[in-house]
Amino acid sequence: MPVNRDDVPLRLPVLDPATDILVAMSEARRFNRWMADTIMPWISGDVLEVGAGIGNLTVLLSSGERRYVATDSVSDHLVGLRARTAGRPNVGVAQADFSRTEDVACFQQSADTVVCLNVLEHIVDDTAALTNMRSSLRPGGTAIILVPQGPDAFGSIDEVLNHKRRYTREELTRKMFEAGFQEIQISGFNRAAWPGWYFNSRLLRRRTLSRIQLRAFDLLVPLWRRIDRKLPWQETSLVAIGRVVR
Repeated sequence: MPVNRDDVPLRLPVLDPATDILVAMSEARRFNRWMADTIMPWISGDVLEVGAGIGNLTVLLSSGERRYVATDSVSDHLVGLRARTAGRPNVGVAQADFSRTEDVACFQQSADTVVCLNVLEHIVDDTAALTNMRSSLRPGGTAIILVPQGPDAFGSIDEVLNHKRRYTREELTRKMFEAGFQEIQISGFNRAAWPGWYFNSRLLRRRTLSRIQLRAFDLLVPLWRRIDRKLPWQETSLVAIGRVVR
């Protein structure tokens, strides 16, 4: 039985391939901490997480006393999410699909920070989802959007995860402007994983993540964090910071 970082069993139903990958990623503790540390400087005030999944990042980002609401559209994911955040009085869990305006009306101007990590690429009308996230922010609020980069790396694992696309900086910037964000900053994250992703997903056409490769990569995260910016290829992900001007 998969166990989370707080030793709470996830107790998920029979896993589909995409959820199985989420569970595998829950075991990559060093990598999850790296991602959390990367976006933490932009988090402030009341937080709304869109597409929290089974809570791999929620448990790292919701520490402290700030109000934190974690949402997901998949009922099975909410089982693990609730288990992993039980005992945290500052965390609320709700089912919501941010591609549906009627689903998220209750979140209008409810947050100072919206966090959306590896979610937007799953949504057909991603501009509509970004518009709904922007409407959930108070004036002066910030959205933190992390997505996979590189259409040329789209492969079999993207298909298993039901990704609709991998982004370019230009596409992500344009869609955030169209959604109403006035100030946008784009940076890259995680060059270290790019060769492995391309090799496994594009060349070998694998349909899942290798647990052995994932453990080896996670073990070396302290090294990757030191040398990542010096690696000579593009990042695996993009991080967009979008602001709503007061």
